[in-house]
Amino acid sequence: MTMQHFDHPGAAPRPTGPQIRALLERAREFPQLAEKYRPFSGGDGPVEIERLPPLSAEELRATAWNGIRAGLSRDRGAVLYLGGGTAEQPSATLVPSGLFAADILRDWRPLDSRDVLLNLSRGGRLWPAHDLFNSIAALSGSSTIPYGSPEGGELARWVDFFGQCGATALAADTPTLRELLQFCRSTGRRLDWLRTLLWIGSGLDSTVTGLIGQLLPEARVWGLYGSVESWAVAGNGPDCDRNVFHPLPHQYVELLDGELTVSTLHRQAVIPLLRYRTGDVGEFADCRCGSGRPAVRLLGRMADVLCFRGARFSREELATLARAVDEVLDAEAVVLDKGLPTERLQLRVRLRDGLLVDRYQEEWIKECVLSGHLTLSQLSLSEPESIEVVAEAAFRQPAAA
Repeated sequence: MTMQHFDHPGAAPRPTGPQIRALLERAREFPQLAEKYRPFSGGDGPVEIERLPPLSAEELRATAWNGIRAGLSRDRGAVLYLGGGTAEQPSATLVPSGLFAADILRDWRPLDSRDVLLNLSRGGRLWPAHDLFNSIAALSGSSTIPYGSPEGGELARWVDFFGQCGATALAADTPTLRELLQFCRSTGRRLDWLRTLLWIGSGLDSTVTGLIGQLLPEARVWGLYGSVESWAVAGNGPDCDRNVFHPLPHQYVELLDGELTVSTLHRQAVIPLLRYRTGDVGEFADCRCGSGRPAVRLLGRMADVLCFRGARFSREELATLARAVDEVLDAEAVVLDKGLPTERLQLRVRLRDGLLVDRYQEEWIKECVLSGHLTLSQLSLSEPESIEVVAEAAFRQPAAA
């Protein structure tokens, strides 16, 4: 395992010994982590963070969910969010009721009291961005229109209203932002009222970046990089490169074999995040904003990670769910038409010997996979045709004449 040098100008100073000890002490509340970090928990001497083993997504998922089932949320004043995963082993996290909003605003201040924020971020148990943006607006003294993500054909009825309700700023997750901008481009609608754009996610793809440049050339764009598991990790602003982010002071970022790992140093953190492997690939960078603050450039994702309509998935997790269906021998997941209105998740399956496949067989496999995955089942409610199961041609039942 290769670690990028800490003395790179884009790297932040190492966490202090007391900060690392506090994280290890918090980890002792969780049986899985207590065992993982046992060799480093004894004594009073200094512990260098690079000596600690990284935390995988699977380990974090099991740790958090087992803790929640055991009553971790009691007497915490915390909020529970799900980031997806399966029904048996969801990807869950607990964050303080303040959602770290005040800490984020110390280094990332997109709004002030003159702004009216139209919040189109998705709400609900799988989309915490909506709540976070509402909190950021409230602490900034901004007024808020907490509309939520438009469903179905609502954009056509509401996009003109957005400009009449006094909004000056827009907050959106990346799928909602893409849908809105593609709609405006195809219909010739304008967003002249929009002065400030806020987004959150794992990065902007080239399609969204191009749409922003084409339709919102004067807007000041503020982005937060993060996920449900790691929460907001880093932010950028109008003077930064689109794919370069400055880690928040309570989030320590390293690079292991090019993969970003995150340690949450905040004393109010409920779930101990210690060298968590994000699945994102990056490099330390110098930002054009000239602030001199530590910065990382996002370059992509690890091979097992795919992103579909703003949600992140493990390819192997989806394949395992498909292989759990008796008829399926093997499977792989791919995203087609990335960034386009026709973007869809395709689960390619190979059936056991002797089985022919028709549309009903594929729908049955799709139903089984959806019933076992929290995020996919949520996405399928609004866009059922964006998720499909297909079999290799050699196994397909010929269509009736």
